Order: sequence, then C-alpha cells, then structure tokens
Amino acid sequence: MSLTVNLLMTDPNPLLLLLLFLAVAAGWVLGRGGNSRDVAEQEAPPAQYYLGLNFLLDGEQESALKAFSEALAVNADTFETHITFGNLLRKRGEVDNAIKIHQSLLSRENLPDIQKHQAHLELARDFIAAGLMDRAEQLLEDLQELSTEHKQESRILLIDVFEAQRDWAKAKQLLREKISAETLSVEKQAKLEKTGAHYCCEEAEDALAGGDLELADTLVKEAYSWSDDTIWPSVIAAAIEGKRGQPRAALDRLLAAAAQDPSFVIELWPDATSYADEIDAQPELLLFLRGIAGNSRDPALRVLLIDELIASGDIELASELVTEGVEETPSTPLLSRYAAIHEEKFATAEWRLVSQAATAVSVKQSAYRCGVCGFHGPSFYWRCPGCKEWETLDRVKKR
Repeated sequence: MSLTVNLLMTDPNPLLLLLLFLAVAAGWVLGRGGNSRDVAEQEAPPAQYYLGLNFLLDGEQESALKAFSEALAVNADTFETHITFGNLLRKRGEVDNAIKIHQSLLSRENLPDIQKHQAHLELARDFIAAGLMDRAEQLLEDLQELSTEHKQESRILLIDVFEAQRDWAKAKQLLREKISAETLSVEKQAKLEKTGAHYCCEEAEDALAGGDLELADTLVKEAYSWSDDTIWPSVIAAAIEGKRGQPRAALDRLLAAAAQDPSFVIELWPDATSYADEIDAQPELLLFLRGIAGNSRDPALRVLLIDELIASGDIELASELVTEGVEETPSTPLLSRYAAIHEEKFATAEWRLVSQAATAVSVKQSAYRCGVCGFHGPSFYWRCPGCKEWETLDRVKKR
C-alpha cells in the first residue's frame, strides 16, 4: 500500500504502468484456463511479471512496458487484455507500441475472425493517431468488406480519414450511405445532412481558390440540397458573385444570410462593407445594421453599430447608444468607445491611461470559443480546430 502511495506522490506514469500490469496479470489468470497448447507459454509469465515489476520500481518504464506485454500469451481468452493494453498505450501517445501490439494480434492464426476484425479496427485507429491516413484508409476499406459487426464503426472512422485528407467527395458518399443504411433520429439525421452541406462548402471553397467558379457554383447548389440550416453556402455564393464582378448581387446574398442568422453579422460585415463601398450602398447597409442590432441583445452588435455611426458622423446617436450600453451592461469595448466619444472628459493622463487599458484588454481577449471542447482563439472557423465539430464557435462576450 505504501509503495502505491509513493508512486502516486512522485510520478503518475508509474501508477498507470502499475494499472496496466494488473490488467495483464488478470488476463493471464484468465488465460490459464485456455487451450492446452498454450500451457508451455503460460508457465513463463510469472518470471516476466516479477521482471516487469522490478523495472517499474527502478523507474525503467519502457523496459517495464515491454516485459508486461511479453508476459501474456495471446489466445482468445486473453485477447481483450491485449486490446485494452494497446488502446491505453495509444491514449498515452505511445502509438508505435500500440501499433506493434495490434499488428501482433492480427498475425495470430489461432484467433477467431471476430477478434481479428476488432484488432483490425484498433490498428486503423492507431494509424489515424499516427497521421498515417493512407494506411488507415486501406484497413478501414478492407474492414467494410470483411466485417458486418464493425461496418458502421469503420465507416465513421473512414469518414474521419477522408475529412483529414480533405477528400470531401468520398466523405459525402460515405455520409449518404450512413444516412440511408442506419436508423437515425430526426435530430441526428438533420445534423448529418448539415455536415454534408459543410462538406460541399469546403469543396466549393477549394474550387473557388482554384478559380473554378462554375464548379464552386454547382457545389453551392448541392450544399443547399443537403440542408438549408446553415448560411455558409450563401456566404460562398456571395464570394462567387464578387469574383464575377457583381457586388450588388454579392451584397444581397450576404444581407439575406445575415437576416437568416443575425449571430453571424459580425463575421459577414467586412465583406458586406466592401461590396457596399463599390456601389455606394453604405446608408443602406447602416440602416440594415440598425434594424438587426435593434432586435438583438448581442453587445458586439451594439459596439459594431456604434463604430459605424461614428464613421458616418452620427456622433449624437453613437453617444446615446454608448451611454445606454455602459449603464446597462458595461464592458471594456463600450468603455473604450465612451472614451473616444467623450475625449474631453479624458484629458488627464490618468483617464487616458484608463482608456488605453480598456482598449488593450478588449483587443487581447479571445474573440471565439467552442461550446463543445472549449477551444478559443481570435479567429472564426466554420469547423472547430479542437474537436472538429461544425459551427460550434461562438463569440465571447467581452467584459
């Protein structure tokens, strides 16, 4: 007991190894009841256990891992222990060792097919973790043909592989198969259909970057056919119109998208302003913003409206909005605007310092945070870089 406590106090890794050792030991006990042809192999483990324990106590973690993994003969009874052992190694980041264990399982002719297929799946996960997407793809495609039990699971992993490779066409194909082959709730199906629309948008942006406006336009239409629950296709359609020299049509697309989902006004505003400048539609755009901000409780929209009013010369209305905002929900962005409008009140060095500090704090705060995994950063992404979920980044309310 005191030994375990000491390991806990000094380093969490030895404790994890001790847990792995116990798992292997438990599997060995089960394995003793296995086939008679494994008896010779099963006489050796006790020496390996003691050797591994000595390595563990001496802090030689790699040697301990090797001893423990070699201690247990592979058979149908001990298979789950080896699988668990390999998966724990992968989670620890020791992907190479996990690959060796799962490859070893696949090479065992005495294992039933269902267990080999499980090892097949775990090896594919190892390759994904190692960034070896081509090898993972081949394994998963083989498994689609070999195993009915793992067909759905391997399809999900294969979609992940195609996403990582930006092979959106193949990802869409598998997504269609998943939707048609599985019984899904209304919510789950809607989410998958929205994901299909995102795949089209990713593919459309690639086409747009390559200058293929016709293909991008076709993919935008396909995105609409998948789902109308995202404004991203409209954003790309606006970019296509802009590339074609049609700023009026591009602005109309963006305003329609902003009206559909006002939470994206901040993200759409720079492009909308650019198109409005081309056709002298700034008053129209400001009127649109006043309508959207007036119906919203989003403090960022209030700040944007204040900035646009200041830029247009309507200092009186901007001042009213700033004062209301500071009184209702004070924040550093509002304080910095208040200082800019009421410059005469901040003539002293002390007040100027407060104003500068408010502006600096407002700028340094993370602009976006993922509601699923907590990822945060200064830029908006349609897909969270952390958890890879779609449309989960929200603007952080700055204080």
